[in-house]
Amino acid sequence: MSDSIRIKGARQNNLKNLDLELPLGELIVVTGVSGSGKSSLAFDTVYAEGQRRYVETFSPYARQFLDRMDRPAVERIEGIPPAIAIDQTNPVRSSRSTVGTMTELNDHLKLLFARTAELYCRGCGKRVRKDTPDGIYAELLARLTGGRVIVTFDVPVPKRMSTDEIRAELEKQGYTRIHSADDARVEVIQDRLRVEPANRGRLIEALETALRLGRGRVAVYPLNEAREAEAPLKFSADLHCADCDIAYAEPNQSLFSFNSPVGACETCRGFGRTMGIDYRLVIPDESLSLQDGAIRAFSGKVGSECQRDLLRYARARGVPVDVPWRELSEEHRRWVIEGEGKGWERAWYGVAKYFEYLESKSYKMHVRVLLSKYRSYDTCKACGGARLKPDALLWRVGTLDDSDAVIERHARFRPVGSRLPEEAFLNLPGLSLHDVMLLPLSRLQTFFARVHLPAPLDEAAEVLLEGIRARLRYLCQVGLGYLTLDRQSRTLSGGEVQRINLTTALGTSLVNTLFVLDEPSIGLHPRDIGRINEVMLRLRDAGNSLLVVEHDPQVMLAADRIIDIGPGPGEHGGRIVFNGKPAQLLESDSLTARYLTGRRKVAAERTPRPVPERWLEVLGAAEHNLKNIDVRIPLNRLVCLTGVSGSGKSTLLQDVLYNALASRKGHPAEQPGAHRAIVGDELIDDVVLVDQSPIGKTARSNPASYVGAFDAIRKAFAQAPEAIARGYTAGTFSFNAGNGRCPTCAGTGFEHVEMQFLSDVYLRCPDCDGTRYRPELLEVKLAPSAGVDADPKSIADVLAMTVTEACAFFRDYPEIIRGLEPLQAVGLGYVTLGQPVPTLSGGEAQRLKLAGHLAESAGKRNRKKLLFLFDEPTTGLHFEDVRVLLGAFERLLAEGHSLLVIEHNLDVIAASDWLIDLGPEGGDGGGELLFAGPPAEIVHCERSHTGAALRDYGAVVGGPRSPALSPLAEKAEPRAVAEAPSRYAPDHAIRIHGAREHNLKNIDVRIPREKLTVITGLSGSGKSTIAFDILFNEGQRRYLESLNAYARQFVQPAARPDVDAIYGIPPTVAIEQRTSRGGRKSTVATMTELYHFLRLLFVKLGVQYCPDCQVPIEAQSPEAILAHILRHHRGERVQLLAPLVVARKGYYTDLAKWAAGKGFTELRVDGERLPTANWPRLDRYKEHDIDLPVGELPVEPQHEEALRTLLKRALEYGKGAVRLLAAGGERLFSTERACPSCHRSFPELDPRLFSYNSKHGWCEECYGTGELLIGFDPSQTGEEAVWHELDGETRPCPACRGKRLNPTALAVRFHGRSIDAYTALSVEQALDLFDALQLEGREREVARDILPELRARLAFLKEVGLGYLSLDRAAPTLSGGEAQRIRLAAQLGSNLQGVCYVMDEPTIGLHPRDNRMLLDTLARLEGKGNTIVVVEHDEDTIRRAEHVIDLGPGAGVRGGQVVAAGTVAELLANPDSVTGRYLASPLRHPLRGRRREPADQWLRLRGANLHNLKNVDVAFALGRLNCVTGVSGSGKSSLVRGVLQPNLKRLLDGRGRAELSHCRALDGWQTVDRVLEVDQTPIGKTPRSCPATYIGFWDDIRKLFAGTEEARLRGYGAGRFSFNTADGRCPGCEGQGMKKIEMSFLPDVTVPCELCHGARFTPETLAVRYKGRSVGEVLAMSVDEAVEFFAPVHKVHHALKLLQDVGLGYLTLGQPSPTLSGGEAQRIKLVSELAKARPDLKGRKPPHTVYVLDEPTVGLHMADVEKLIRVLHQLVDLGNTVVLIEHNLDLMAEADHLIDLGPEGGDGGGQIVAAGTPEQVAACDTHTGRVLRAFLAERRPTAEEAAT
Repeated sequence: MSDSIRIKGARQNNLKNLDLELPLGELIVVTGVSGSGKSSLAFDTVYAEGQRRYVETFSPYARQFLDRMDRPAVERIEGIPPAIAIDQTNPVRSSRSTVGTMTELNDHLKLLFARTAELYCRGCGKRVRKDTPDGIYAELLARLTGGRVIVTFDVPVPKRMSTDEIRAELEKQGYTRIHSADDARVEVIQDRLRVEPANRGRLIEALETALRLGRGRVAVYPLNEAREAEAPLKFSADLHCADCDIAYAEPNQSLFSFNSPVGACETCRGFGRTMGIDYRLVIPDESLSLQDGAIRAFSGKVGSECQRDLLRYARARGVPVDVPWRELSEEHRRWVIEGEGKGWERAWYGVAKYFEYLESKSYKMHVRVLLSKYRSYDTCKACGGARLKPDALLWRVGTLDDSDAVIERHARFRPVGSRLPEEAFLNLPGLSLHDVMLLPLSRLQTFFARVHLPAPLDEAAEVLLEGIRARLRYLCQVGLGYLTLDRQSRTLSGGEVQRINLTTALGTSLVNTLFVLDEPSIGLHPRDIGRINEVMLRLRDAGNSLLVVEHDPQVMLAADRIIDIGPGPGEHGGRIVFNGKPAQLLESDSLTARYLTGRRKVAAERTPRPVPERWLEVLGAAEHNLKNIDVRIPLNRLVCLTGVSGSGKSTLLQDVLYNALASRKGHPAEQPGAHRAIVGDELIDDVVLVDQSPIGKTARSNPASYVGAFDAIRKAFAQAPEAIARGYTAGTFSFNAGNGRCPTCAGTGFEHVEMQFLSDVYLRCPDCDGTRYRPELLEVKLAPSAGVDADPKSIADVLAMTVTEACAFFRDYPEIIRGLEPLQAVGLGYVTLGQPVPTLSGGEAQRLKLAGHLAESAGKRNRKKLLFLFDEPTTGLHFEDVRVLLGAFERLLAEGHSLLVIEHNLDVIAASDWLIDLGPEGGDGGGELLFAGPPAEIVHCERSHTGAALRDYGAVVGGPRSPALSPLAEKAEPRAVAEAPSRYAPDHAIRIHGAREHNLKNIDVRIPREKLTVITGLSGSGKSTIAFDILFNEGQRRYLESLNAYARQFVQPAARPDVDAIYGIPPTVAIEQRTSRGGRKSTVATMTELYHFLRLLFVKLGVQYCPDCQVPIEAQSPEAILAHILRHHRGERVQLLAPLVVARKGYYTDLAKWAAGKGFTELRVDGERLPTANWPRLDRYKEHDIDLPVGELPVEPQHEEALRTLLKRALEYGKGAVRLLAAGGERLFSTERACPSCHRSFPELDPRLFSYNSKHGWCEECYGTGELLIGFDPSQTGEEAVWHELDGETRPCPACRGKRLNPTALAVRFHGRSIDAYTALSVEQALDLFDALQLEGREREVARDILPELRARLAFLKEVGLGYLSLDRAAPTLSGGEAQRIRLAAQLGSNLQGVCYVMDEPTIGLHPRDNRMLLDTLARLEGKGNTIVVVEHDEDTIRRAEHVIDLGPGAGVRGGQVVAAGTVAELLANPDSVTGRYLASPLRHPLRGRRREPADQWLRLRGANLHNLKNVDVAFALGRLNCVTGVSGSGKSSLVRGVLQPNLKRLLDGRGRAELSHCRALDGWQTVDRVLEVDQTPIGKTPRSCPATYIGFWDDIRKLFAGTEEARLRGYGAGRFSFNTADGRCPGCEGQGMKKIEMSFLPDVTVPCELCHGARFTPETLAVRYKGRSVGEVLAMSVDEAVEFFAPVHKVHHALKLLQDVGLGYLTLGQPSPTLSGGEAQRIKLVSELAKARPDLKGRKPPHTVYVLDEPTVGLHMADVEKLIRVLHQLVDLGNTVVLIEHNLDLMAEADHLIDLGPEGGDGGGQIVAAGTPEQVAACDTHTGRVLRAFLAERRPTAEEAAT
């Protein structure tokens, strides 16, 4: 594995062709001045490539949602691992996302609560637990020792029986004593006895029996002296409070998740809040009266009618309409809001009723927009904001002492609707889940450090507890102890988000991952920097690499390596100034080093300002954690507000001060935070909040226009003599409007080419060459100012100037200088005037805003006195940029403004005039005013962390600064190293601890990284569970956590597996086994995604020809269209329609609204006219064509001008296209695309035009199949499986000649070829063509991402030996091996390093020769530093593995344990390993000692010619075991499944009268009775289908239950025990045992039915028992258990024994069919046939069946292969013929007749190269012969074995 990332030729943004090596496993800091190229290197180059390559491994569907990064401008990057960005952006806007979900603490907590929480009854507050006979006995002994008791249980009375009948049946069973009875139940006495130790056995037996017969409930009546029963003691074996008779559900993790429909509150759906109306927003100004518009919602056109109603009814009811709202009485206010409650007519309906009406129309977009203005988000009344269902809050963790240590008892959350008395509630121990959510993290850390959980604690709970403690520790370490888990993530600052993500990354335990961080020190007080250094170093030491963009000195000095980029910003940057160790940096002469060592200072020496005279005061600030503080802020000073994270700074500045001042100054924001008063606000004119949010979103927004300089520049150009002469105005020189800008690019300077799933391409506009203007305008030039040595410049030249150059050029233009000079002052002199604003960094954007304010005030005489509020303005700024920023601050102060700055930068703090320090800690420990005064005095404040930091920094104002190393440089590195853990070498392995998923038995597994590991074992032993359900799912899930929430809803990560912990896991990629090879429309090109890129290439670069005239299409003028209409439609009445929507999905409500606003009354939708006023709800998921009817008129010469005007309007609306509706039909005209010969117009090229899965592209005769299919029509689109199964002859479509596409698509050409000509090439030919393809200019730029994708995919297909396949080869014609290798090639082409590839039996369908090729490919993949985990039974693969894990010892419930793990040699030596035994002592062949005699009868096939078969003649032995083999693609499936089986079926069905296909003749079929293909298709589609029902023995089992005494007692027949009928099955799940819960905001969740708990039947049905087992328990039995259980029932036992014989003993009888693998389904079908073919047919001859099986060994372990061989021999012994397609050498060696096809695959195959017994084939020199020869030599029986 490479130990570094190698970057060659990085040119992203301003990077200057950098070559760079980044060592892996290090913490690397990238620094440099703002705009020097740091983010371009770290994020746009390194992260983009690492993320892009991993996302490539997802499906095309998933990738469209995954924000795949653009391919960076770099020559190449090698050795890059998957990358995760931890930046400041927070894409989550859902209130469902909280600190708890972001940190995964919620996941840990719900597992902990499900495992360890204790339940307390909502009725009485007592603990609820499951009672056992022993526990009940102990309680009775403690309470009633020596007393007499009666033990009773209830028997319900069925509807069809009377109480007397029940008593009679009970007497038959010996129960004669009844305690009480009524119509509903009979209470039976089980026993009457004395409670004493001597009676222990009798009492426990009575309790056990009573609990069993009473369905888990028992009552114990104490008897008094008179032997009368007193109040009973009730007990329950379930979670049931016997005293309150309340039953509770079993806890599972979903119950404690508000993101699961199982646990989420049903009212608020887990949001904790419900939407309502905020009447403060409806009535914002209480000084207004009703008639003056107090009700804001009634102002304007929309509510004018309601306003009139209000005033009319108010006057009628005597409600004053001219009195301010605040002076109205409460009664009158209520009347206005609530109305009179009499409906809409003849009474005032009320404001509330008006909003109710709007809510009913909220499906309309404009109504939703209107409602959003008045929305309130109120705490949910059902759950009290807890988000969970009430029962989830009854579970508690910890003791009373534990909770008392962190929260007052009365402050704990009391669930809504709780009926508990106050005293009982206060005495409840511990905390509920919502209590935990509401505690600050620091207090939560204390709670979990001391929490007492119920003993005995299992290992899983310990691991969970440790995981919770570790995450809380990390979060508190990085200064987030003040947050709560319930805090919504969208309210977090960028710094908080980044620190949470950083700790999440540490908690996920990913390894081999590159983490790219963007200034993790943001928002951190210097006190906390050392803590975040420790977190990053831990992440590094876990085996990851970190690339950090950072300016903080402490972080820099803690790094392993520093890369300093510069030397200047923008074009002056992009070079590596320094690359080395921190100590070496301090000795260098770079700008960064000069600041770090004190040789250069940030703040210049200045005289302190005098004591301020004017103050702004905030009194009684008490929002969030502020402790009712009074703060005085001096005006016209630089005031710094500081304090540790969470101390209350942002709350004071934004929530209280800014919101309050904004309201007073007339531009209200949000509701001001709690405070008493603001004093002195009249001393300022306004307040301005300057943040780092983006300024503009378009490329037209630039720095010159933002500061107003561009207006002056345009005026200067307009006054040039040349401009005056031509009549140009200032507007002519605008690229936003006017006629001076380039009409082609509309003033942007580039052409935007959308590339769908690739990064979009931006090309320099070919007409203006990127200048944005028409050439004539560029002829106007402006001379430079006097004394400036420069040529005259055009407007485009000026936009290309930097600010510094422009200031010199325009120094004689005061208006221009007034705008540009502030840009220079804030350090943006390097930015060009025309640089698009979206390309600026956050720091640059903030400084541009500052420059805007400076420029605004520069030209004003009466300047406003503003208060500027800044939130960490030094974010993203280098020391040099901070120095420039302080200079800009000085200018603002000089102009009379005031500044209040939240800041942690010690240079800014030291340079301030006044310092306000909040603290002393964060959260509950903060919110106090620690210090207010000059910064020099804070060092004397003992409680202030800021004072301590300033002392350490050595930069107190006026203090000396060391000329060599600052105190920071001396202190920071030792401190960072001291806090960081020592570097250790982690175990180079993936470790899975305590895996219990499915049948795994709490096992620990170790998988070495960067090696080939094979997981093997018996079928059903748990191999796929480890590999896919745990390893792959968890590796992918952890990586997906780094993606945005929008993406994750489409690429839904699997649920967290049932496992204690997984350590050392890298990101994972799965290459799963798929038995389906796709339908007729799936080809090699579509399977490998090559076709996606070809389609895109043709859309963007194809030249369209007219399919009729074969000439290139070109543009035509509107006049030509008009002439055509006049010539061909004269005298007709025509209508012109403008196409607005072409084949797009959606509702299009807004489009209808737009059309109505333009005066159009209707739109034509899919040919039907619909009104725009009452727009119907369209089908959202259907593609619609929507046209705008522009006008209608007769075509006559006198109407020519009207027609011209109408045509012009239609072309404008249709963007160059118009539809003409005339008597002869409909025709499209286009000004862009038309045939110059026949004038036919064409729509714009669309990728769907080249798709044969779309109606836009497919041939209209064959619907994209390329074949004429009998009985097929387009309504079957998408049902490829149906098309694949269609019987009958197929022949190439005559319309498209098998090319699948319509003539329009086939007429588009790229470099002279149509798209079908490219797909007709073989992989090798296509690779040669694209390698030789040389493109120039625009073509090269557009295809820059497409060609590398095509070349890479083709190269990998060739590498895995598939160079012979043609790209249009249909998927059904591929062999299994070819399909598998195509999927492998598609996944492995991403060229990643450090990931874990998980594969499911990649050798399926592979001949031993091809298998070795595959193993060589895997070895190359492993050589790149990847981990390969393969689930496999193949002997070659196992022997090649470096590590083998053998699971067993059995299958199903008998499996799930690690039997052996280690090298192959260790496996062979392990006596417990079944795999080891078979490898050491393999099967001997022939297995039965000798082969059958040669066959007397043969089935002879002549002239087989399907696909690549070369007119072959072949014979199959009847009554024998035949095996067809050969290399992949040699024609085996074509011969057996394509020719033999369908032709034999036709002959048998037609009794010899049938037309044969793809062969000349088929002889010898007369002795055959039927042919049956036992394939791997599913045996059922619903959970109700299972092995027991498919094979048919379930009917017999139902009869057994119906025959029991209890069933007869209840009157149940066999139908009662069917889960397919309504009588006995569970009504909740209809007999499926599971329920699918669908919720719109979450993926569907399948959960066990809450009524039957997965048992499928009603409790009454389950009460009937056969041999002690209920019908539900029988369904849950494994086949192995059932074989013994039903041993006396011969008919059932026979079928079960057959299942066991084919290796399916691990399956349960009721296992849902959809969960079975293809191999399992195939073997169940075999058993079904064997069960029918029993030899006891009473003398009748069994039918002679030819069984066709395609690779039945799929998924079979060696031990199961032996069982399968014996079953196949059994079928042959019954007189049947078996024809196998197989590569397994054991099966080949067992065949009576072996047929070998070859010699190669594809066109090189299709011939019979050998046939005969295995020994005869082994003697031939073929691929099979050579392998088989060596195999038989090893497996020949010894002399002793032969003798036995």
